[in-house]
Amino acid sequence: MRTAVKETIPHFILWRKFRESHDSLTQENLIKQYGHLVEQMASRLSLTIPKNIIPKEDLIGLGYIGLIEAIQKFDYNKGYQFETFGLWRIKGAMLDGIRKMDWVPRGLREKAKKLNTAYRHLEQTFMRSPSEEELSNYLDIPIEDVDQAMAALSFSTLLSLNEPINANEDEGKEQSRLDQISDHNSETQLQQLQMEEFRRLIVECIDKMPEKEKLVISLLYYEGLTQVEIAEVLNLTKGRISQIHSQAILRLRRSFEARGFSFDSFM
Repeated sequence: MRTAVKETIPHFILWRKFRESHDSLTQENLIKQYGHLVEQMASRLSLTIPKNIIPKEDLIGLGYIGLIEAIQKFDYNKGYQFETFGLWRIKGAMLDGIRKMDWVPRGLREKAKKLNTAYRHLEQTFMRSPSEEELSNYLDIPIEDVDQAMAALSFSTLLSLNEPINANEDEGKEQSRLDQISDHNSETQLQQLQMEEFRRLIVECIDKMPEKEKLVISLLYYEGLTQVEIAEVLNLTKGRISQIHSQAILRLRRSFEARGFSFDSFM
């Protein structure tokens, strides 16, 4: 068994030494070996975070906290690759750090609330999704403010979908609400009923989205592409992809609210 583990786990000697001694020098060497995971995740997340919320350098700092926690908890004897476990811990530390910030200024929070209400009213009036220009005219605010408010709503939903639900140490990763959309394991009967309703509403809403919104949501959340990669695939600007994503998230939130639910209903 140990021979097989040695063959499949990179930096096996370092992991064995750290497991036996937990000395700071070995931990530092492991941090150096896997530090690129922090940079990788910071680069991906910074593409989806609204401007001026948190700089990439701060994300990296939070990520190293997650990396250290991952190194301390990882058991190489189970034969799993550290990269999967490490990336989850790093991403979790970054998002948890943002959650603890008062990252939405009061003025922006109020605009986001008004935008959500305006979106609902105009959608019922036009029998279609309103454009950003129509939202801007209705609220009598610059279109840049509409973009900013939509980005705030979109990112708050991203935080909600990625909030940790439970740890699955046997598989070397944690789970978020987004994972549980397609994972039926380790749920209580009540959780299963709640998640079945959540899945049904998600699928129903996505099916009714315009094709571009449906495609962006699928590529972003199910295929794991970044907004920059999606922009390249669809031959659109990153800004346009961000707009489409925000519109899709608003539609998703409205569908839940119309049925008396919110994402918090499924915590």
